[in-house]
Formats: sequence, structure tokens, C-alpha cells
Amino acid sequence: MYCVWYRRALTRVFASLLMLPTVCMAAPARVPAKPPSLFGTPYRAVLEQGAANRAYAGVAVGLIEGDRHETLYFGHSDAAQGAPPDADSQFEVGAVSEVFAGLLLAQAALEGKLRLSDPISKFLPQDFPLREPATGRIALDALITQRSTLPPQPLNLFPRDLADPFADYAAEDLLAFLAYSTSIGQTNPAPGYSVLNTGLLGHLLGRVYGVPYAEALHDKVLGPLGLAHITLDDAPTLLAGNAGGETAPHWHYGVLAAAAGLRATLPDLVVFLQQCLAPGDSPLRSALLLARQARAPALAGPGETVAPPDQAALGWNVRMVEGPNGNWPLVWRASETAGFAVFLGFRTDKQKAIVLLGNAASDLAELGMAWLNEATLLPEAPRGAPVHATPKLDEYAGLYQLASREELIVRLRGDHLRLQLPGVWPQRLRALDRDSFVSEEANSGITFMRDPDAIDGLVLHRNGTHMSARRLSQRAPRLSRPAIKLRPAQIEELRGDWRIDPDLWLRVGVEGEQLTLQAARAPRLVLQAYAPDRLADADGAVEVAVQRDAQGHITQLALDLAGATRIAKPLHPHANMPSKP
Repeated sequence: MYCVWYRRALTRVFASLLMLPTVCMAAPARVPAKPPSLFGTPYRAVLEQGAANRAYAGVAVGLIEGDRHETLYFGHSDAAQGAPPDADSQFEVGAVSEVFAGLLLAQAALEGKLRLSDPISKFLPQDFPLREPATGRIALDALITQRSTLPPQPLNLFPRDLADPFADYAAEDLLAFLAYSTSIGQTNPAPGYSVLNTGLLGHLLGRVYGVPYAEALHDKVLGPLGLAHITLDDAPTLLAGNAGGETAPHWHYGVLAAAAGLRATLPDLVVFLQQCLAPGDSPLRSALLLARQARAPALAGPGETVAPPDQAALGWNVRMVEGPNGNWPLVWRASETAGFAVFLGFRTDKQKAIVLLGNAASDLAELGMAWLNEATLLPEAPRGAPVHATPKLDEYAGLYQLASREELIVRLRGDHLRLQLPGVWPQRLRALDRDSFVSEEANSGITFMRDPDAIDGLVLHRNGTHMSARRLSQRAPRLSRPAIKLRPAQIEELRGDWRIDPDLWLRVGVEGEQLTLQAARAPRLVLQAYAPDRLADADGAVEVAVQRDAQGHITQLALDLAGATRIAKPLHPHANMPSKP
């Protein structure tokens, strides 16, 4: 009896032991509460509403606060539908490219390869000819801080494709600009933002390291920082840019790539900002610290608004803000290109940083600044451009007369309009609305007037003024003349670069058996000869009279631009032109 009782007791004990793990596993585990997002509901609402308004396409957000990291994606990568961007999506970062050029400059200085105050002449080819000695005295740090007084764009920028104007601008073009420019510090004495500044710096840094800029940047900056997806190349995952409801073409910057040519993914920029916040853990610690030291008053770059106290560092802007223990630097950079917007910023006092990347030309900097400053008043969500019917371009062409009796011409050329004023090169117009157009090259615009439905005049918006003009005819004036064939020698003696004034250069080129004429950043015109030493384009926008000396050498070109004559001199001696001392 005792044995039976004992066996039953043991059975109950073993059974209870076998059940014990099951009971323990069945007990509900306590899950720690998920911390709130670093990007609060009001910030999300701005991006979500901006995407709903079609002002934003896709937006990628990267946040760092202390030990926490967070990435978020909003909108649609294709601006209209489909999935948001993701970790593989690549964005143009525009002028934020200068931050990485500044890091390479800082690293070169720390390696003893240069001093920030060195003049650029030290890094140009030996015995490099400079028509203007002041050009050679420009310091390297004046380039990265935009203090050089170089013009906003190269004066010899003659793009084959106006939709991607810098793509074929090569090192020899840049050196030719430096050699023959005479306007530095004269017609543009005050510093202003120029793509030439950091673009030239990048080319010189390549010469310092003896390799192309892209290779030096990778070997000295991007590689050591572990940024494999920040490149100057277009990856298959590069998003399309958007502006005004339309797809914007990608820009490539040729030899000036250091100024605005980089593309980047969100994860790589978050990794980069983490090293900016904690440079002690970075292989480029000293360069990261040197690059953010303020050196000069900041100037506004593309898509930037700088406050008067802002200072320029080596690619960064620095703004002093009130922190927990006094004033601390807020380090930031923003850009807005033809189809993208970007903001990078960080504060070491609060150990927080933010990246905002968008593939639409709608500002993100104000929202980024608000997050860094923990603002309670946020910017309103932007509204996208209203969708308008495509205007019928043929109804706008004609001859118009201003109240000053000055005449201007609007021509239809292919799929766009061109505006020409007396003495001015034809300007390509882009439609903003049914009757509203803008010239991006000349920073001017036109609003056409109707009475009641037909176009009977226009208002020219230029340099802050608004001038009305009445329509004289519904056709642009055009004189048809039979063309004559030029001999190869006649074509060759005209080919080359010319200068109307210090800030307006021309190029006479050859395409097949035809001469072309182009002003910097302007449409290329095909010239036809209609008499000895007389040429014009098919529209008659430009007529050229070749002028020679007693020996038959070409001395200058007289250009008739819509009734006003401008004289072009050879930019440099040509084989068939007399040399100047």
C-alpha cells in the first residue's frame, strides 16, 4: 500500500514539473513601450500636407538625437503615385556638395599639401598665362567661402544642351576662362555666389592629389567615412526631379562637379552627420572639426536664405543659437536645384541632427531649422503649382513696342518661344501659366495681355521694373535671303571665341559644313552666308558683318541684334588674325 501511494505521489510531482515550463512560457512577456517618434506629429503633418498639395514629391527624413536614429519616408518617389522613396533612393544634393569639397580641402591642409590662404596660381600649370593678375591671387579659402568675386557662371559656358548646361564644360574650358577673363574684381567687385568658386576649387584639389576630383574625393573623404552611396554618377536608383508639376532634367556639372554634382542616399547622409556630431570616432576627426570653423560672413547659395549673423565655414554655414549653456553653433547647409531640395543640419550641444531630402523644387530648410531649434511654430505646408493647359505658342509671336518706342520681338522656335530686345541675345522662354513666361537665363519674364481673347500686348518684367508694350504685328519680322556656300578656309578663320564686353562672350563653332554662333548660356544659332563677309541666322535674330584690316585679317565682328549694333573682338589671337602685344 505504501508503495502504491509513493508511486502515485512521484507521478504527481513529475507531472507538475513537466507542466512548469509550459506555465512559465504562457505568462505574458512585458514589452517595453515604444518611444515616441523623433519627428513629431506637427512635423509629419507639414510633409504629408505638402505631398497632398503636390508641392513635394517624395521626401526622406533622417533624424539623430543622442543614441537614437530614425528614418522616415513620405510621398511618392515619382511625384504622382506609387511607393515613397526608400533607403536605396538617390537624390541630387546640389550645393550641399560643397560640404564634401570643404572636407577634402581641410584634409589636404592637414596633410600639409596646401594652406587655406594659398593663391590659386600656386596650383595652376606652370607659367599659366593670366590676362588679369588678380585672378591668380584668389585664395583657396575665398573659393570655398564664396568671397572671390568670380562671376556667377563661366563666361564661356556654351552648352550643347540648355537643359543640362554644365554637362560638357571641361577642364580646358575652365582654364581658358581663367586665362582670358578681365572682369574679376572690376565689373563685379562685391562677392556673390558663383558655381565657379567651389567648382574651380574641386579641379585644383584634383591637381593637388594628382588624380581627378572624383577620385580624390572618394579616396580621401567618402571612402574613409564609409559613404559608398554618395557619388558624382547617376545610379539606377536616382529619382526623377520635379518642378512646377513637371519632371525636371538632371544636371551634371562637368569639371565644376565639386560645386553641385553629388547624389546621395538618406542612410549615407545620416552616417555622415553622426560622424559630424561625434567626430572623435571618425577617421577624419580633425578635418571634420576644421571644416566647421567659421571664417567669413555667409552668402546665400542656391535655395538658401542666410541671416546676417550667419558665417561661412568650409562648405558649411554656421549660425549661433541659444543653447542650454549659452550660445552654441548650429551648423547647416541647404540647396534647391531645378528638381530637388535638401537640408542638412546639426547641433553638438543637443547632439541632434537632421537630413531632409526631396525630389521636388520645394524648400525644406525652414522645416529643418524648426526641428533643430525645437520650434513650436512650424512653416505652413507649401502648395504646388496649379496645373494649367499647355498654351498655344503660335498666338504669342510678333513684334511689340514699348512706351519708350523700343521694339522687342517674340519668335516661335520649335517647342518654345524666344524673346529678343535690341542689342540683346535671344532668350528662351519657359511657360509658367497660359499667358505667363519666364527667361531663366536673363532673370526676366513676360505676361501677355488679351483684348478680349486675342493677344494685343505684353508686360515685360526685368530688373524689378514692369514695362508695357503694344503689339504691332502678329508675325516676327524675318528677311528671307538666298544663302551662299563658304569655303573651308572662310569657315576656319571665323571659328573661335569672341567678346562683346567683359561679361558677354560668344563662340563661333562648326557643325558639319555650317557655322554656329552662341552666346554664353544661350541658344545656339546656325549661320548662313548671304554675301561676302555677311552672315545671319534663319530667323534674322543676329546678323554678322565681318570687318577686316587692309591686309585682309579679321579685326572684329559687327553684330546687329534686333536693330542695335554690338561689336565683338577676338577673345584670343587666331591663326588668321593679327596678334596683339
